[in-house]
Amino acid sequence: MNRMEKIGTLYLLLAGACDGLTGIMLMIIPVSTLVVMGVATPLAEPVYMRWIGAFVYSVGFSYFIPFLSCTPAARRRRSISVLETTLWIRVVIAVFSTVSILRGELDVSWIAVPLSDVTLATMQAVLLKLRVFEEPAT
Repeated sequence: MNRMEKIGTLYLLLAGACDGLTGIMLMIIPVSTLVVMGVATPLAEPVYMRWIGAFVYSVGFSYFIPFLSCTPAARRRRSISVLETTLWIRVVIAVFSTVSILRGELDVSWIAVPLSDVTLATMQAVLLKLRVFEEPAT
């Protein structure tokens, strides 16, 4: 594993842990989690925040899927797929939440969501552009 692939692997682990932990917290203690996130007021009944938590957890867990692979080649292929798929998810969430904030449908305290998603999507685009998980030349 070269240096860039190690960086990509570390990214997968950190992004997965971040979303996975946030999702679990939203499912178990939604109101407290929103306070930690700096969100001024909960949007809906806690059951809806728990449901969103399940989605956030699922996205986070997807970053760990490559590590279920038996071979380095399979892990590399799955890493690329995870980065491509979650990049799209992050862009959609960032655009949706930004538009919702600008329209006044979400309080500005939700700004951390689009900012973090744009940041992570950008990092993923860079990892993909640099081909950090491409098969080594033989």
